[in-house]
Amino acid sequence: MEEESTGQSKLFVILAVSLIGLLVLGLLGIGGVIVIKKDAEQQTIASRPTPTALIRLPTPQPTPSPTPALTKTPLPTPTSTVVAQAHTQAEAAAANRGGSSPGGASQPTAKISLPTSAPAAPPAAKAVPSTGLDGFQTILMVASLIAVLAVARRLRS
Repeated sequence: MEEESTGQSKLFVILAVSLIGLLVLGLLGIGGVIVIKKDAEQQTIASRPTPTALIRLPTPQPTPSPTPALTKTPLPTPTSTVVAQAHTQAEAAAANRGGSSPGGASQPTAKISLPTSAPAAPPAAKAVPSTGLDGFQTILMVASLIAVLAVARRLRS
């Protein structure tokens, strides 16, 4: 009869410890829900527009001012800079000989290259904050559920 009582007392202790563990897990879950709700409330509070004070200043009246006397200043003489580039050896040789190109033209030609602007890069998109469970948290929940099931099955046998 003592063997049955020791076996039953062990079973009682195991069941009591497992129930306490489940109770702790439940309390942690309730605490997590409360923390998530607080965080969501803070986000909604932060997303509300804040009222701003609008101050209207009186418009200043224009006052007449004396016009300055116009003086004639000489303009600087513009100078042009030509960038000559020979594209083929025949054109370069013709330019060195005196200006006759292989096409029969008697005047030297200069090709001017202007800098081109690169297209502007598109603005970077704003990142969306992650919400919900990510992969690691999902795997952790599944693993803990499997562990609880395995422990419960082991205790039943």
